[in-house]
Amino acid sequence: MAQQQPIFQTKPEEHSVQIPVNIEPDSTTLVNPNRKPNHWPTIILSTIFAIIGQTAAILLENLYYDKINRSKYNKRRHNDAVWTQALLQTVGFPLLILPFILLTNKKHNNNNNNNNNNNNNPPITYHYKSLAVIYICIGILMSAQGRLSAMGKLGLPFMFFTIISLTQLLFTPISARFINKIKLNRWVVLSLVLAVGAGALNFTATFGGEPDGSREHKLATGLWAALFAAVCFSLLLCNIQNVFDCYIFKRTTTRKPSFASVFEVLIFSSLVATLISVVGLLIAGEQRGLEREMNGFTSGKGAYVMVMVGQAVSWQLYWVGIVGLVFSVSSVLSNVISVVTWPIVSLLVAILFKFPNFLRGDNEFYDFKGIALIPAALSVAAYFFGLHKENRHSAH
Repeated sequence: MAQQQPIFQTKPEEHSVQIPVNIEPDSTTLVNPNRKPNHWPTIILSTIFAIIGQTAAILLENLYYDKINRSKYNKRRHNDAVWTQALLQTVGFPLLILPFILLTNKKHNNNNNNNNNNNNNPPITYHYKSLAVIYICIGILMSAQGRLSAMGKLGLPFMFFTIISLTQLLFTPISARFINKIKLNRWVVLSLVLAVGAGALNFTATFGGEPDGSREHKLATGLWAALFAAVCFSLLLCNIQNVFDCYIFKRTTTRKPSFASVFEVLIFSSLVATLISVVGLLIAGEQRGLEREMNGFTSGKGAYVMVMVGQAVSWQLYWVGIVGLVFSVSSVLSNVISVVTWPIVSLLVAILFKFPNFLRGDNEFYDFKGIALIPAALSVAAYFFGLHKENRHSAH
């Protein structure tokens, strides 16, 4: 009988049955399965950062073009600042190093406490080589998107640039479907439709760097630049989400995703983008025009420096919000928030730069600028409501 005892001792082997903890990406709709559903503070904070950052950056960009007296420059000067504008979008990344260090140290302290309680945690896997290659690719996309966007703004009437830029709301869901395996539900589709409506109603917006009538030969170049800028922005968001889903969130199965990952992606990618933009700026010879711009800035040299620094800081705030939304939810929501900010910027430009016309009611507010805020708000509300339902379903 003693020899037959092991026959009944088979229960310990049942613990080796594999439980499917890795959910397939195909099941993803609004929220990545590696993320916890209760992350509303991060979503709201990232949304605020994206809106404030983009609004401030574009307002300062309008002020920059309004004050540099472009009419005194030669014809070639009109498109000379494209590398400078691309550089301003990423050069402020050193501001992110301190919060990255603070959040990383806090995360490591929490992990050490957890390891003291449980020594069976799996080791951390970092994929340094793969991440290095991906960060280089993201940096290239960031630099290309910044330069192409500047070329589009300077080469097209802003109305055409706005309409062409709306194609990113088509490219992003398609790219997210194939790259990130995201499935769109009806609330996301409704949000995208409303966002397109908000952006389309923004076609009467103005921009300080718009070309004059003598630059018709630049229209084709500006058109293609604006279109490829939209494609680059969509690919940029989807590839950032791919970094989170396939690498950062899978370092271990026990660590909670940390917002420090947002700063990690931005710092290394922006470093690459900044180096590319600096090289492009030097090759194009734009550095020779910066001093001339500073001297010709109608508000003075000090104001010129403040405007340039303000743009760099604002763009970093914008990127933290945009990448934070990708981290918290998806590239699709990130793109929606970016587009629905346009009516806010358009309205503020009308008030701040054309205030006398605004007071007289010369069609600055009534030409769809105020109306565009309605579909913009409804677009965000639709996505957030769908996200709330998704979280509630995940909780059950």
